[in-house]
Amino acid sequence: MPQSGSTYIFVNEKAGTVADLSGGDNKSIIGYENHNGDNQKWRAEKRGQGWTFKNVATGQYLGIEGEPGENTPVVVVDHPFEWDVKEDRQDNSSWRFWVPGTKYNMDLSDHGNATPGTKVLLWGKWDAGRNQCWRLQKGDHPRPIDAIYR
Repeated sequence: MPQSGSTYIFVNEKAGTVADLSGGDNKSIIGYENHNGDNQKWRAEKRGQGWTFKNVATGQYLGIEGEPGENTPVVVVDHPFEWDVKEDRQDNSSWRFWVPGTKYNMDLSDHGNATPGTKVLLWGKWDAGRNQCWRLQKGDHPRPIDAIYR
């Protein structure tokens, strides 16, 4: 389970790529090689029954726009968006990110294609789908701004 206030990199179980805020449009979440960039780091906060994840680079939240459904893109949004984070039943060291009250969870599309730029979407649960499972790797906290100018 995430720890509130901690920063994480989400590593896809199947592809080994990470959830990356695209530099192409500064909106979409894509699978990309881990370069330890702030656009790949997410600060977890417990909020009510769910969790929010704030991007370290932009301060925006991991979420969706509009109604959840199959193929709904996972993007960053300006307001807190809550996720249900649950252990995968087959591997308790990986996690699934659910839109609360739905059957939709975060999925690296194209069956977990490892090609950089593969979109992260919502999809219904697929038990064999390791592309829907994510490991939470502790991310380094960004340097405080005053440390840059010392």
